[in-house]
Amino acid sequence: MKRADLVALGKVVRSQGREGHLKLRLYEKGPTRFKCARVYLSRGDEVEPYGIESLTVDRNATILKLAGVDTLDAADALAGREVLVAESDFPDPGEDVFYDFQVIGSRVRTRDGTEIGRVAAVLDAGGSLLLVVRRGDREVYVPFTEPICVSVDRGAREVVIDPPDGLLDLNEI
Repeated sequence: MKRADLVALGKVVRSQGREGHLKLRLYEKGPTRFKCARVYLSRGDEVEPYGIESLTVDRNATILKLAGVDTLDAADALAGREVLVAESDFPDPGEDVFYDFQVIGSRVRTRDGTEIGRVAAVLDAGGSLLLVVRRGDREVYVPFTEPICVSVDRGAREVVIDPPDGLLDLNEI
């Protein structure tokens, strides 16, 4: 599997217990609904496949048990590595609902075709989502709401916005 076909799920924070369990820090909330038997761990530019024995998610921790990682030392050796999953292993979230990874990297333009930039991140701002759009060496925050983000094309990796007057100038940082 090529790294380009994978989605970064999170990072291994540390070992958890003596039997090879790993504590993860997830990059986004809610992506643990994926259904797969395999994850990939980064090793530089390469990725290594691992079978999943268990994945436990509660409000405070995400614990992953990989096949073949059965000791504290083996788990400790994986600390700091990125955990990746095939994009095809995520269920379709439905119409007008998106995983962060489906939006990040998308080109952003206005209805009239003016290029704004690319989505660099999705921020949760206390219940509302903001797209962080990179404009050259600056960033602008765009509310990820239906009146402003009029369409999202996952296939074309494009977000069309209809910003109110001054929005793109107001929140440049």
